[in-house]
Amino acid sequence: MQRKKWYAIQTYAGSELRVKKQLEERVRQLGWERYFEPIRRNGDVEYFLVPVEEVVTSRSRRGRATEYRVSYDYDLLVKNNERVERGALLARRPPRHLKKPARVVSIEPMWRIVVERVDRTEREYLVPQEKQLRRDIRVGERVRTGIPITTDSDSRYQIDVQGQIVAREKVRRITLEYEDGTKETHIIPEELCPRLKEGQELPEGFEIEREHKIYANASGLVKVKEYKEKRIISIHRIEKRRLFPGYVFAKMGLDEEQMRELLAGIEGARFVGNRFHPIPIEGQEMLAVQRTAGMIEAPKVEEERRPKVEVEFEVGEIVQIIEGPFADFTGEIKEIDKEAEEAVVSVKIFGRELPVRISLDGIAKI
Repeated sequence: MQRKKWYAIQTYAGSELRVKKQLEERVRQLGWERYFEPIRRNGDVEYFLVPVEEVVTSRSRRGRATEYRVSYDYDLLVKNNERVERGALLARRPPRHLKKPARVVSIEPMWRIVVERVDRTEREYLVPQEKQLRRDIRVGERVRTGIPITTDSDSRYQIDVQGQIVAREKVRRITLEYEDGTKETHIIPEELCPRLKEGQELPEGFEIEREHKIYANASGLVKVKEYKEKRIISIHRIEKRRLFPGYVFAKMGLDEEQMRELLAGIEGARFVGNRFHPIPIEGQEMLAVQRTAGMIEAPKVEEERRPKVEVEFEVGEIVQIIEGPFADFTGEIKEIDKEAEEAVVSVKIFGRELPVRISLDGIAKI
């Protein structure tokens, strides 16, 4: 067995992980594990290295990061900057019970439409389900003042704010009357509403609304922002990016004939060096690879290895502010703070330039 040295295997950019998997399988099939320096990661033993970095993107591939509107009557089960997997429980609202006996006065099937203004406050509209909603009254649609909600343009049901529709759901408006004659109305989503009928007598402790849980439908890094009426939980995608595109590394002690056998039949894979003689990777080059991969400490080490934050904006770009007191202003980005996920935008007000510090979620491309 030759003395173990680091070698680089060149392949097509984007196929590094596929080639690594094929090489791992071949080493185990041939029983060559002893010829390789093991690389231990998360309890697993590997023999080939593809250095990657984790990047938290400010936008998902489909657009905005996945968001969840969570009111303050929910128990928040995740923390800011916590990693979650798809299916993780984010928040829970316990079931609601009656504190005293009541009688069901009325049950009205309704549509519940929620419009979020640019300052993140909300306006709620309740429309009888017997009415047909317009096709453009759907989640994600931007609306303006005066737009009718129903197809018959009933003047009683019109949008009177400017913003974006963030909820459209079927609910029941339940009116209850207590023994002392007082009445109370509950707006309950259909899927959380028990079977009721008008005139029904409900005992103390009756479950008027079932438990509600919010699960993550994506994996990534959690960001929590608090507003007056709600909290916004967003999940930002974490990308794994190749630090050395087109290369796979291994520390091994194979002779040249064994090296050729290792790569035989693996499309696009060849050792760095001349055609017949692979050249070991040594010195500062391999030191940089190991430091980048986190295998050895760099001269300056951060307290914690965290994913870096990538943003889609750049200094000098003209953007629109969509959140806060300067919503609808446009201005030039003067500074970007990736760690704080904030930008300084210069806006013109009263004929003068004013620097405004705002979160990256609060600006949009024009």
